[in-house]
Amino acid sequence: MHYQHRFHAGNFADVHKHVLLCALLRALSRKDSPWAYVETHAGGGAYDLADEAASRTAEFHDGIARLYARDDAPPAVAAYLEVVRTLNAHAALRRYPGSPRFATHYARGSDRIVLCEREPAIAATLKAELAADPHVAIHQRDGYEATALLPPREKRGLVLVDPPFERPDEFDAAAAFLERALTRFANGVFAIWYPYKKRFDTERFLRRLRRDCPREAINYTLETGAPSAGQMHACGLLVVNPPYSFVGEAEAALPWLAQRLAQGPAAAARAEPWRPGKP
Repeated sequence: MHYQHRFHAGNFADVHKHVLLCALLRALSRKDSPWAYVETHAGGGAYDLADEAASRTAEFHDGIARLYARDDAPPAVAAYLEVVRTLNAHAALRRYPGSPRFATHYARGSDRIVLCEREPAIAATLKAELAADPHVAIHQRDGYEATALLPPREKRGLVLVDPPFERPDEFDAAAAFLERALTRFANGVFAIWYPYKKRFDTERFLRRLRRDCPREAINYTLETGAPSAGQMHACGLLVVNPPYSFVGEAEAALPWLAQRLAQGPAAAARAEPWRPGKP
């Protein structure tokens, strides 16, 4: 049974990841030259928050539902909310965009989107949803094979690595992918999402990345402060080669998010800069 994101769509981790994704895409779009967006584990284009799966877990109630009606958000969060509201035709919250929808929202005429999705049914759904978009190419393949697509012909762009973490070796596979990808696209922006479930595994993964990453990076984490009870209560997004204009937007957004997504007194957001060769 493969991972099904519809149970978790719009939760706190999606909000954290997609706010930062919007800020990255906005930063890339500040230059006129075209960019490429490559996603290794694309998932679905959109999720119905009223379906049985989302209703059963109701994780979105502690995520997007807390923010959807707010009008006091900092710029990165406001931009993110605009994408979600556009998908819902600025009506009540019913649908939540997957990462590909954020990319298509920001893609300009000459920009290009390459989506990899291994699962046949999900890839077919994604093709049906986005087939009419001229910016998008969809590959039904293992996302870790996306190194073959690098560097993009645009010579600038963003690679989102967002695996389901269902494989026992997922942390190692994601780290190995980043190492290979950076040898092919050293100046590219990379964003690697990861969960905090088994803290030892996550910290081992981060130590490996910090030791081996040859480029500047910032590790963004969000802790909700919820009692774990076997559930994910924290996550991170490591951004390699962060664009200058992105950094300020992210720093303004994260404390605001942590306060409004808090589920306990230990809630916090952190941004930890990494320098090459400094463990």
